[in-house]
Amino acid sequence: MIKMRNAGMAAIAAVSLAACQPNANKIAMQIGAPPESKVELRPLETRRYDTLNEKNLLSAATQTLQDLGFTVTESSADVGELAASKHRDAHETGQIVGAVIMGALFGVGAMVYDTDQTIIVTVVTTPETNSKDIDVRVTFNRLITNSRSMTREELVTDAPVYQEFFDKLSTGVSLEGKKI
Repeated sequence: MIKMRNAGMAAIAAVSLAACQPNANKIAMQIGAPPESKVELRPLETRRYDTLNEKNLLSAATQTLQDLGFTVTESSADVGELAASKHRDAHETGQIVGAVIMGALFGVGAMVYDTDQTIIVTVVTTPETNSKDIDVRVTFNRLITNSRSMTREELVTDAPVYQEFFDKLSTGVSLEGKKI
């Protein structure tokens, strides 16, 4: 009798948990799809430049990134790609205060806060077909490490970050003048 009741309880629990699961097909369709915020960011990430010289445009992008404190880690003018990074402190006062409160309430093991971050930027140039225009797309991501040495990645979605890059790139392009 007890075995049947346990089996019945297990069956009810399994059905309840299955009912709480989201549609598996919906999850499968989302694998590999860009996050919604990424699609909304595309207009911020891309600018079109009226030039035939992709290599000089990449040179101006390299100088812009260096002016912003990045170190170029990869560059390939042949494929129109550039990658750079910079390391920064990630401590935030509010987060540390929250970690101390969690530590006081639940023990030192509950204290988790961000310690450092690496900002990674990628620039890709794409010549427009049947045109002398070149699209420049830039993306910014942060790799954040916490006090437990766990790392997470975040897409940077702040419009001013992208605007600052393109403002400085446009200045660099105009300084390149006749070369571009």
